[in-house]
Order: sequence, then C-alpha cells, then structure tokens
Amino acid sequence: MIDRSGVRRQPKIFWLFVAVAIVATGVIVVESRAPDTAEVALPETPGSGGFSSMTYDSSDTSTTIPGCATVLVPDNSAVAFVVDEGSFDDPRYPWFSGRKATALSDALASALPNDTTIEFAAPGSALFLTESAFRFGPVQGPSRSSSVDDPSFFASSNAAGLLIRNGRGVDMNVSLSQSKRGVPPCIGGNLERRQVLADGTVVDTKESTGDVAGKAAVIRTASAYAPDGTTLSVNASQFVSSDEVMSMEDLVALVSSSDLRVDAPIPPGTRPAPRPCSGSGAPQDGPAVTWSDADRIGRALEHARIRALRAVIAFEQPLTPMQRGSFTDDTLCTSGTITTPGSEGVVSVSITGGQPLPEIPDRYDPAADRSVDVVRLPDGSISERSKRGARTVTVTRPSGTRVRISSTSAGDLITIGNLESIATAAGLDL
Repeated sequence: MIDRSGVRRQPKIFWLFVAVAIVATGVIVVESRAPDTAEVALPETPGSGGFSSMTYDSSDTSTTIPGCATVLVPDNSAVAFVVDEGSFDDPRYPWFSGRKATALSDALASALPNDTTIEFAAPGSALFLTESAFRFGPVQGPSRSSSVDDPSFFASSNAAGLLIRNGRGVDMNVSLSQSKRGVPPCIGGNLERRQVLADGTVVDTKESTGDVAGKAAVIRTASAYAPDGTTLSVNASQFVSSDEVMSMEDLVALVSSSDLRVDAPIPPGTRPAPRPCSGSGAPQDGPAVTWSDADRIGRALEHARIRALRAVIAFEQPLTPMQRGSFTDDTLCTSGTITTPGSEGVVSVSITGGQPLPEIPDRYDPAADRSVDVVRLPDGSISERSKRGARTVTVTRPSGTRVRISSTSAGDLITIGNLESIATAAGLDL
C-alpha cells in the first residue's frame, strides 16, 4: 500500500529519510506492492543476456497500416543534441515536478498486472542506471545550450524495471512526456496498428522479433497519445514462450490508464521525489542486489536508526526502502536530511556485500592514515571512524557486508557512536 499519511512537525528534531531517485528532496514510500521476503530468483531476460548480442528484424515500411488513413514514408532524418542531467522542477517543463513524479510512479506500479513482482532493471537493459524499480526520474532533454527549437519535443521522464510473472521476466522501459504537437502521423516502420480509445486517446502498437545469443526474443511497444498532450510509451523485451510475461493487450491496458497522464490530479499528501544517493564511487565487485534486498534491509535500517537515536530524535514516519546506487548493481544506499533547531545536515548510508576485511594499520607506521581510527569490534567487524570532515563510520563485517554511514552539519546530537550503532545493527547483511 502507498503510505501518503501526513508528517507532523517534530517538536525538537526530525529526520526526513529518503530513498533514491535522481534529484529533489522529500519522502516517499516506493512501490505499491510488498516483495516476497524470500529470496527472489531473477529470470533470464534479453537485458541480462546483453544487448550487444541482440539483433531484430528490420522495420516494415508498408504503406498500409490498420487504423491509419494515410501512411508516410520515413525520411530517416536525425537531430543531434547534448542531453542534460535532468531535473524534477525544470521551468521548461511545467507539467512535471517532484510530487508529480511520485504520483505517476505510484500510478505506474498500480497499473502493472497484479500477479507480477517488480525488480530493478537488469544490468544489460537500456535504463539499467535508473536506481529505482519502475519509478519516474527527472525530465531529461536537450541541454540549454543545444540549438533545438522545441526542447519539450525531445524531453521525457523515464522509468524502468524487471517484471516477473510465473517465473519468467520482461525488461520494461517506460517514457512519459507532454507535447503540443498532437498525435503524430502514421509513419511506415514506426507502428503496425493504430486504435482510438473511448476517451480520444490514440494508441499505436508495434512488435519486433529477433535473436539474443541464440534465443528467440520479442520486443513489444505501445504508445499512447492522450487528449491532454501526454505521450506515454512502454517498451517490453522478453524471450518468446507460451506464457509470456506481458502481452500486447497488457501493454495497451497499461498505457490506457487515466492515472498515467500529466493532467491527472496529484493525491493529497503525495511527497516529492527523493534526493539521489550513491555508493563509494569505486568498483566494489560485490553480489548484485535485488529489490527484495532493498525492502528487507530498509526495514532493518528503520529499526536500527530508531533504536540508535531514540534518545535524541522523535520519529513519526517510516523509512522508505533503500534503492540501488547510481552506476552500480551491487550497492544499496539512501540519503536524508536531519534538521535540528540550530542546524541542518545530510545523512547518507550505503551497503555493499562481498567485501574483504580491512587490515588494522600499525600505529607506529609513519605512512598510516591518521585521519581515521581503525578498530576491531567484539564480533570481529572492522570499524573505520573518520576524525576529519563529515562524521563517517565504515563497518566491514566478517560476512563481507560493508556499511558506510555519514552525517554532516547536524550539530552535536548525532555522534560517531550513534552512527556505529546503526552500522552494526542486525539485519543489514547482503
């Protein structure tokens, strides 16, 4: 269930702990369905097989397409521009915002078939770098320096994920934008069928088959052009089987949802999309994390931070599940804001598995790093406590799980001891 309950003002100090998207602050509870607490076996998909070995049939440029009175010949023209980093609140795209991203993400999760499980996008899929499973990121489009007359025509917010149904998987990419140009003309090779829904929405569909490392695969695309200017396109890539995860009918039903529109009302209490977070920034070579890991560890982290900080902080809202770190598939992370009467700071947490225990340096070694205290804890874990800059504790457990937690500019209420208590809590192992 989506938690949209209001957050009351704390009398002394409050912690807004957010999960990962790309930009903006706020709190959300991601995904509308709870994953199974058991280990999830990730099925093989075209994305996990690697797009480099994928070939698909050439587009049919037929001049006759069902639902199209006229079919244009593609002119094969192209527009080149630099894509900016994206923002939830770019004034060039007033139809989008952090709260809108949350509302649309919730609507997307609700519109997926009920008998499915969602996971992070596969490492080989087109939108692997999206940190959240089926959550819309900031609008990305031409940079302000690009010589594009209408940047909104090329700008979109994107979501991606792996959808599992009956043990089989499908890589899905979802793109949402708003255009003032109306429904595009039928162009040969771009679609195979056009239909008009009762509300005036035009839906184009196309299917391509191909080969991925010797296995037959199919890509299905459904694109909806709604009366309010919404353009919603869903791309589903899966291996061919008798029980495919997403049929074309499923995709048409998804893009037909009236809640997935730019003019759909934002429910009261919807919070902005969350701030970004990342891991250490260096290759970790740990095991790949799953959305089930994120949910399980997020719950354990919520319990740990309440236990460690209950003496100084009053809590009324739960933590959101952790998300996958940027540019990696082996790290979970989260970041948030701490506000005290006289200070505001940021707390960041990252967790990676499969890491070696650090060595305790010789205190008499002149080359040893004096800015960090390295100690062995009673359970055999190694804790690295920074003595400069942001309060930071990195705990590597005998299991190989490494937990890094830091706090900046939050006054004296959050101590190294508090952070270490969280980093050593039960339930955080990968």
